[in-house]
Amino acid sequence: MARQAHIRDLNHPYGDRLNPRKYTSRIMSVVKVTTTLPISWKEFEVGEWAHTFLTEGVVACVQIDKIRSMYYWESRANSEEEWRISITTDISILTQLIQSIESVHPYDTPQIIWSAVNSNENYSKWVKEAIK
Repeated sequence: MARQAHIRDLNHPYGDRLNPRKYTSRIMSVVKVTTTLPISWKEFEVGEWAHTFLTEGVVACVQIDKIRSMYYWESRANSEEEWRISITTDISILTQLIQSIESVHPYDTPQIIWSAVNSNENYSKWVKEAIK
């Protein structure tokens, strides 16, 4: 309990908004979905692929970056560059988004992982409004 009081007593411009316990009772509706695409794709192709989900109205935001993936596939260890696609959506549309990704993904066994995340109230509201 002393630690909790210490967090609230900080003279910080955000006050007790730094206190993660303040948000634990809130239902998490923002979901981050991550997948990867082949590095052989040009950046504009990756952008077009990701943009289809924006036009479908199943995502609020997409971020794209290059990464190094190390993984085990077909009885051997691999290491190669890939494109990481990080997608922000609302939990209410997660199933539809996953189905959309699976239907157009170039990999036989695509990585499609997701988790509910905490966010500030205004961002959560924006995500809900951005989804069609």
